Amino acid sequence: MKTPTPNSPKAFLRRAAEALEQSPLKDVQRNARALALSAAGKLDLVTREEFDALQAMLAASSQRIAQLEAQVAALEAQLAATPDKTPAN
Repeated sequence: MKTPTPNSPKAFLRRAAEALEQSPLKDVQRNARALALSAAGKLDLVTREEFDALQAMLAASSQRIAQLEAQVAALEAQLAATPDKTPAN
């Protein structure tokens, strides 16, 4: 394999990558990442799996509530349609 000449773009990119690895910027990036992970750890977060499970439970509950509301409405209509059987004074 041919080695890049000292002034080639590949050599420049290699030197730039090496310089970046040794620069304080890399430490700043590591520290920022650690700080972000620490802050996220203090938040009340849930995993994607927990979120999806709760979303499915909510959808099922909403569907059941709609069914029960329809059933109550039908029973109320049936009750309203029946004559009042209380004795009159």
